[in-house]
Amino acid sequence: MRADYHIVKSPNVGEIEKLDHYWTDKWKSIGSRRRPLWRIKAGPEYRFFLKEAPEPNAQVRVLDGGCGLGEWSMLLKKAGYKPYGLDICEEVIASLREEFTDINFLCGDIRQTSFENAFFDLYISWGVFEHFENGLQDSFNEAYRVLKPGGKLIVTVPFYSQRLKDVETDDNLPEPKDREFYQWRLEINELVEEFKKGGFDCSEATPIYRSEGLRRHLHHSYGMPYNRITHVLTTVFAPFVSAEYFAHMLIAVGVKK
Repeated sequence: MRADYHIVKSPNVGEIEKLDHYWTDKWKSIGSRRRPLWRIKAGPEYRFFLKEAPEPNAQVRVLDGGCGLGEWSMLLKKAGYKPYGLDICEEVIASLREEFTDINFLCGDIRQTSFENAFFDLYISWGVFEHFENGLQDSFNEAYRVLKPGGKLIVTVPFYSQRLKDVETDDNLPEPKDREFYQWRLEINELVEEFKKGGFDCSEATPIYRSEGLRRHLHHSYGMPYNRITHVLTTVFAPFVSAEYFAHMLIAVGVKK
């Protein structure tokens, strides 16, 4: 695993408070604008969801761990499931509760929830497990606890791809006194092992978002700006480049034994 760091923003605040502040500010910076459902359905997470999820039923409980602006919780509700959106950002959750009274939105830490044992049929979490400095296992252990036997966990995490290995050195990092932990990036086998250590059956992890990785490569290596032209070019050429080299994220599915 490789750690990502960013410049210190809250030097005298604990981990949970840092995460709350960071993501609340992040959502505010984009005006709390949610993606339309068609964009979510066009993504690789949705394709994996359709393949792995049980048939829609109002009795099928799904945990959206790190729900952010609640987009997936809303999609799940519309599809006929019983979603529970969990996030660490108090302000965001308060707003979601007020706006969507028919969805269970809760504020809390995914590593230590208030749910009963074996409560959920499915657990999804997109780019969340990697944000704790002591690693991913606390998140996997809690996911195992709250899932029913045979329940599935689908997660995405940042991919420590060959592209990144080729360009990154410790010289790129801020000085230790100026930096704080942001996230972990994982290799394919490392994500599979995290599932297995957490008690899940998992056979493989799949690299996704080649276009995003290609955009970042063109920007950092050749100075190409993030604009509409670059977006179109990378979208067109992404299917023809190596996922193992360029992909930005990993997705994997585990089954509770």
